[in-house]
Amino acid sequence: MFLRRSRIFRIFLRFLTITSIYTLLHISSTKKHFKVTWLSRRDRQEFEMGKMSNNAIDKNITIDENINRNKTDHSLMHGLSLTVNGGLQSKQNETMKVQNSLPDSSSEEELPYYSRHIIKPSLICVPDDFMIVYIHTAPKNFKRRTAVRKTWGDKKLLGKFKIKLLFVMGVVKDRHVMDMVKLESDRYNDILQSEFNDTYRNLNSKAMAALRWIATNCHNISYIMKTDDDILVDIFQVVKHLRYLQQYKYARRKFILCNVWVGMHVIRNKNSKWYVSHEEYSNNTYDVYCSGSAYILSPDMPVRLLKIALKVPRLWVDDVYVTGMLVNALGIKHTNYNSAYIMGVRDSLDGLSKDIKRKVVFYHIPHTKIIYKLWKVLNERMNHSGATKNILK
Repeated sequence: MFLRRSRIFRIFLRFLTITSIYTLLHISSTKKHFKVTWLSRRDRQEFEMGKMSNNAIDKNITIDENINRNKTDHSLMHGLSLTVNGGLQSKQNETMKVQNSLPDSSSEEELPYYSRHIIKPSLICVPDDFMIVYIHTAPKNFKRRTAVRKTWGDKKLLGKFKIKLLFVMGVVKDRHVMDMVKLESDRYNDILQSEFNDTYRNLNSKAMAALRWIATNCHNISYIMKTDDDILVDIFQVVKHLRYLQQYKYARRKFILCNVWVGMHVIRNKNSKWYVSHEEYSNNTYDVYCSGSAYILSPDMPVRLLKIALKVPRLWVDDVYVTGMLVNALGIKHTNYNSAYIMGVRDSLDGLSKDIKRKVVFYHIPHTKIIYKLWKVLNERMNHSGATKNILK
């Protein structure tokens, strides 16, 4: 009788042990799914029994994070498996909660047109910021960047409107120019330089570098504006117009405001710097896209554009690709702002004198001396009318 009871008791204990192990494994599996690769039979047994060291796990395990997502989640790296070397997954879960951001900075390597940042600013956008302006420039364009900083991109002026400024560029072979850019960055802290050759054929690399950095560091901002270093911007009117839209809760998602171009012909002249072959783009006219001189995006757009770029064949002409092919692939309609643009020096001079109602916002002016003159007129107009104080309210 005693032996029978002892045998039943041992069976019961064995049952409890098996049940406990199964429960622990089930709880663990709800947190992470582990895919064990190239382990020996002994290592596999040790891993399953929890005896394997952390170092051995780091070397042999690919962790496939099972992060909870809902239908409104816009995380860029949805479904990607990451090789984790300890401690990364907890930070990743926190970052994924932010709708318009990337999961973490390391995920930039998985994005199209990835290039390492050689110089990057320490500035980080905060929820109180209104807008970030990123400017396509070339390393040698020192005078143009100076003109921007002394006119519409003045740090104190932008600070009043809670706007951040960022110059985006690639690299050149001229060592002296590269050294000067480093000194410029140390002084102004407003340069993002990435490791790609700064040429026309790499304009998309420049665009993607900016979008990646903004998606990582400025997802909590109200608006994003892209422009070039030869564009004079009436920043007063930009802020006024966007605040008007913001007042009516418009343009918060899936929004792009620009000079909309329709039916533009593809340049087939091989002598043109904008030449595009039939192999690169088969149609003779481009789909609807924005003038690359300036356009404004809602804060969700960088992640959307980067995500869809994984599926859309690349084209080196950045404005056609980013604001045309990618935006059209997303099914987003362009908002027309054509009346706000004047292209050409003579047109800009005439337009400014005739623009009594202040409809013009963007002036294409390749000469820095004229930028200073026109900005003086714009600034005096704003101060004389008292409009600056009204915008700041």
